[in-house]
Amino acid sequence: MGRRAPGYAANTQVSPHFDPLLAKIVVHGDHRADALARARRVVEEFAVQGPTCNLSFLAEVLDSPEFSAGNYDTGVVDRIIAAR
Repeated sequence: MGRRAPGYAANTQVSPHFDPLLAKIVVHGDHRADALARARRVVEEFAVQGPTCNLSFLAEVLDSPEFSAGNYDTGVVDRIIAAR
């Protein structure tokens, strides 16, 4: 039997390089607030069985005042992590 790639066998972790390939969540709304509300609802209801995922962190980003206001840049993730 061929060798499995890391992240596909039991008790392994999907690397950050492949994590975005597992699933995408796409939402829309008439306004930013509508889309954010939908995104929060989807993240809350979404279930991933198997690999460890970043859904809880995604919820944290969606709930951050900076992101919610649309006043963010590429450093938002680092700032959210630093504020923990």
